[in-house]
Amino acid sequence: MEKKKLLLRRDKALLQHPILLLLVLVLGFVVMDPLQMGPLGDREYRPVKHNIAPYKQVMERWPRDNESRLGFGKLEFEDEVFGPESLEFDALGRGPYTGLADGRIVRWMGNDLGWETFALVTKNWCVSKQVCANGINSTTHKQWKHEKKCGRPLGLRFDKESGDLYIADAYYGLLVVGPQGGLATPLSTHVEGKPILFANDLDIHKNGSIFFTDTSKRYNRANHFFILLEAESTGRLLRYDPPTKTTHIVLEGLAFPNGLQ
Repeated sequence: MEKKKLLLRRDKALLQHPILLLLVLVLGFVVMDPLQMGPLGDREYRPVKHNIAPYKQVMERWPRDNESRLGFGKLEFEDEVFGPESLEFDALGRGPYTGLADGRIVRWMGNDLGWETFALVTKNWCVSKQVCANGINSTTHKQWKHEKKCGRPLGLRFDKESGDLYIADAYYGLLVVGPQGGLATPLSTHVEGKPILFANDLDIHKNGSIFFTDTSKRYNRANHFFILLEAESTGRLLRYDPPTKTTHIVLEGLAFPNGLQ
């Protein structure tokens, strides 16, 4: 009886305050999103529950820097390169080489020459140079809308014997470029007939195989927020075999596999 009285009072309060009623209706409309206008409107949202170790248990085993030495480090190349991801040096000690937010792989040539473009992952960069080459504006949060066209090289590894540079690009998969640089050659864009959506990092095994991570089977890098939001675990560890030019799944069901070493 008391509950019914409370409900009646609440309904009367809403009717007596039309602005409040309107706000409630608008809020309900936004939450329900019947027109699928929200960020999740056109997606099959599948939140996943994971059983993970307690924070304290993990951190007790984590190496500590009690002196906070990183805080005393020197920040290099500020406002010169934007969105650098992986850092590599070639067999001659030149570098560092790194992949940038604008889609280029660049190489440091010393104080006199500075940075030079070493390689590109797609010829779209040359065709759409005005879109891709944004200089100081090529920061990650401004460049993401052009990533699919311009490329986003993430992982880099040199084959110390051949001098070839292997590249894991978030949109163009696994690629390789020779010691002289230039336009990279695609090696692996699909596995088992399905596209690799989010190649992330790689490493070269002593037997010549190229192991690399594919962060998600459902979302690419531009939509990586949804991987975190769902806590989905469709990531994989892949292996590219140069002699047969084939790609194989080594591990799957991984949650946001990223770095590889």
